[in-house]
Amino acid sequence: MFPRIITTKRKDRTYRYLTLVESYRENGKIKQRQVGNLGNIDLYSQEEIRRLIDKLREFLHDDPYGTTQDLTTYGDKHYGIPYVVNVFWDRLGLTEFINSLLKDRQVEVDVALCTKILVLNRLIAPKSKLGVARWVHRLYLEELEGRPLPDVHHFYRAMDYLEEMKDALERHLYLQLTDLLSLKLTLVFYDLTSSYFEGTHCPLSKHGYSREHRPDRPQINIGLLVTPEGIPIAHQVFEGNVADKTTVPDAIKVLSERFEVGECVFVGDRGMITQDNLRALKEAGFRYIVGFHKRGREVSDQLLEEYQDLSQYTPLGEEGSLLYKEIPAAKVPAEDAAENEEDYLVRYILCHNPAKVAEDQAFREQALQEAEAQLQHLKEWLEKEEPRRGRKPTAKSIMLKVADLLNRKGMARFFDIDYDGNKRLNWQRNQTAIDKESLRDGKFLLKTNSLLPADQVVTAYKNLMQAENAFREIKDFIRLRPIYHYNEHRVRAHVLICVLAYLFEQWLEVLYRRHVENEIQRAKSITDNETREKELKQLKSSYRSGRRILEELDEIKAVDQQFIDKRLYSITLPGEAQKKILGVLELPLPPKVLVKE
Repeated sequence: MFPRIITTKRKDRTYRYLTLVESYRENGKIKQRQVGNLGNIDLYSQEEIRRLIDKLREFLHDDPYGTTQDLTTYGDKHYGIPYVVNVFWDRLGLTEFINSLLKDRQVEVDVALCTKILVLNRLIAPKSKLGVARWVHRLYLEELEGRPLPDVHHFYRAMDYLEEMKDALERHLYLQLTDLLSLKLTLVFYDLTSSYFEGTHCPLSKHGYSREHRPDRPQINIGLLVTPEGIPIAHQVFEGNVADKTTVPDAIKVLSERFEVGECVFVGDRGMITQDNLRALKEAGFRYIVGFHKRGREVSDQLLEEYQDLSQYTPLGEEGSLLYKEIPAAKVPAEDAAENEEDYLVRYILCHNPAKVAEDQAFREQALQEAEAQLQHLKEWLEKEEPRRGRKPTAKSIMLKVADLLNRKGMARFFDIDYDGNKRLNWQRNQTAIDKESLRDGKFLLKTNSLLPADQVVTAYKNLMQAENAFREIKDFIRLRPIYHYNEHRVRAHVLICVLAYLFEQWLEVLYRRHVENEIQRAKSITDNETREKELKQLKSSYRSGRRILEELDEIKAVDQQFIDKRLYSITLPGEAQKKILGVLELPLPPKVLVKE
């Protein structure tokens, strides 16, 4: 039995009728007969036809088509970030490389898969290793379908193997990224940070200078080498009490031996560059760019006095947000005689950051007011008439107290103190000293022996914050902390996983940034001024950070559903933001449906 449309004509009009036709056999021949007439099909609405079909389907004992009542939803899984990371993971050949390092060993754990899961967890919802074992069912990866999910001990074992291959893995990643991102390591940025522990038993954890203002906690130090675009290429984990300057030889060795970099410019802060490190850089064939603290002896009062006229400075780039002036080396105090024997010509560049001026002024004024409030409190305490308990304060003890509270934020030179040795304590600001200090606002000095033009030297040092941004992102978004591991190898592996996760995040940002910069160059060639300025403004506001890109991608989910007897994943439809990101990354849109086997 089947439906058929019968057409008839009446007075130049055509009518279509829906009929039910039955086939039957008679005398060995197949014939058809009409068994029902459902009326003029053109008079039915689409909804009426749909209801008719649904009503007829109620008589089916085994409906192969199903209705919305036959759809069951079980939950969703993270799909967007794994979809993208999986592509980049394969481009790096990480699974094959990790497996090749383990091919001659009896390994019962899928180290590559566990590593990928740990990296994805850092990018999506950072948790402890036990938390990852409980979370992994929320992650869609084709490799996880139809097989037992890894347990917490699988992740720990994978970390042990991963830490052993760290150096080889970093070299492999560097070589792959050199091709994929056209890296040319002419500049490298190096910085050091600390991260405190929750536990107390790791041999690496020591008390030292805490950049996180937690001197009560033992910590580790982490040195990071990054490219000018912020791509991390290598890292080292040091004990928590190591001095910054002692870590530089390791960084130089990594560049010259592991990555076989023949020539580049090493960019770092002044605390890392000693005469020994300068010699090590010279022996490796590297040049350097280092920054001096504005209150160091290199940024002398005489230097600031002579170059306070900002009209002598050159704006950096189109925005002119930074001013710089190259100054003669003779104007800067030599650190020692050994430096004058360098083969490379040393240059100095004095920089002025107008945006930093207001910040420095506000910081100093707040410190001055806090010091005055403490002095006022001390003055009122001295003037109290009631007898005091305990030892009577002496003039010496009072002046020591005054010195202590003024020296806490370096305010001593900004106040003139008058104390009569008894109850009268007065003070006033030393405006001459304050005016002299204001010459330092927004200033910093760069020293280099590179052959780069002055503007490129300043830009390179300005980009040193790429390393600082990397540390900030690894700590805040990738969640390096809390660190509970007490096994040294697993602490190192934990840091490696965090750096790997940041590598993928930054890779996405670099590709998106390059795309926007190419579009900006194209827009600059537009002849119509109004159109050009409008498009440039839109493009400059369209930059996306790696974190923002990940947040957008995480909106794409794999919804676990069952329709009649078929289990499937329905992929949520990417929005315009996700389509834009995938287009920039040159990735196809994900499939609408994935059938579960």
